[in-house]
Formats: sequence, C-alpha cells, structure tokens
Amino acid sequence: MSLSEIITDSVKYPFNDLTKFFIVGIIALLAGMTGVFQSFDVDGFALIVIASVVSLVFALILSGYSLSVINNGIRRSDEIPDIDFVKNFIDGIKVLIIELVYFIIPIIITFILAFITGAIGNGLDHLAAGLGVGLIISIIIFIIFSLFEVIAVARFAKTEEFGDAFNFSEIFEDMKRIGIAKIIALVIIAFIIIIIATLIATLVAIVPFIGIIISQIIIGAFTVLFSYRAIGLLYAEA
Repeated sequence: MSLSEIITDSVKYPFNDLTKFFIVGIIALLAGMTGVFQSFDVDGFALIVIASVVSLVFALILSGYSLSVINNGIRRSDEIPDIDFVKNFIDGIKVLIIELVYFIIPIIITFILAFITGAIGNGLDHLAAGLGVGLIISIIIFIIFSLFEVIAVARFAKTEEFGDAFNFSEIFEDMKRIGIAKIIALVIIAFIIIIIATLIATLVAIVPFIGIIISQIIIGAFTVLFSYRAIGLLYAEA
C-alpha cells in the first residue's frame, strides 16, 4: 500500500464499529483516570492512589490491545478486535518490557554523553557547545531506537513470539523492506494527525465536566485505533 492509502485507511478504521470505538474510548478514559481527577481538582491521597492504580492497569490493557489492532492491520482485516482483558493485560506487560529495553539504551547513552561533554567543556562557552552537540546526538539516538521499537512491537504482534521483538538483525531487515524513509514519513504524518485530533478534542473539553470525559473517550479511542492500524498496515509491507 502507498503511504496515502495507509493513512486514509487508518483514519477511517476507528469508525468501522462505533460500539467498539466507544468501548476502547472508555478504557482509554480509565487509563487516563489520574489526569481526569486532576482536571476536576479531586483531592485526597487515597483517591489519587486508587486512580493511579486504575490508570496503570487499564493503560497496560490498552497497550496490550494495541497488538491486536496491529495484527489485524497486518492481516488487512477491517474488523476492530474485541477486548480480552486478561490477554491484553499480559500483552501490555510484555509491550512495557519491550519499550523499557529499547529506551534504556538511549537513556544510558544520553547520560554518558552529558558526562563526557560536561567534562570536556572548558569554560561556559565550550561547555554549552558540548552540551548542545550531546543533546543533538541524544535526540538522533532516541529517534533511531523509537523506529526500531515500533517495528519490534509490530513484529511481536505478528508472530506472538516475545523473543522476536529483540531480533535486531531481522528487525533491521524488516525496516529495509518497508523503507526507512516510509517509516519516518508515516510517523511524522500520524503525529500531525493526532495533534489535530487532540486540538479538536480540546475544544470539546471546554464544555464543563462532561466535555473532558467525552474528549478523553474520543481522542483516546481514535489515537489507539488510528496509530496502531497504521503501524499494522505499514508492517504488512515487510
């Protein structure tokens, strides 16, 4: 599929089944429960702790559910997958581990670069220049590992073999078959579309009380279904 076909399909996909759209949206709302409480100025340590636990549990469920969306995209199925709370929760933990592995390396490199550039810098001007170069390198490294992480999760969604998410040579081969430029372009376009959708949801959130809840449901469901559908369709090219 061309990039435009992937984007068009992914934008339409969330609305293939409005019932499932709103179910996913409610789960996204629960995953963002802490933010909702803060929006309503809810106080109380116990309530915040409960909201945090609820947010974590449903965030993991939503993360695991994303694998099902990707898998359907890879298979070119237009169906929005059902929620399987237990399976999605377990898969969500696995996705979290994948993300931690792929981002702990650039974090370590960033700290090393910060130390080296700070140590080498002689004087404020040299120090600022060194830190600036270190920051640019760190951003590039984060972007590279982010691209690898996207394909790693897609590979895991396809094979359901956890180890496949860390088969770096095969992941790189997948990226070459898809086209690295195409991957980067999709990520940028998807990011822009999500920003636009978020701005629209922000306008809905202006409505007192109910507006925040509705906007969270809509933007949550759209973001999950749109973005992971796009990843699935993209990985189908591998």
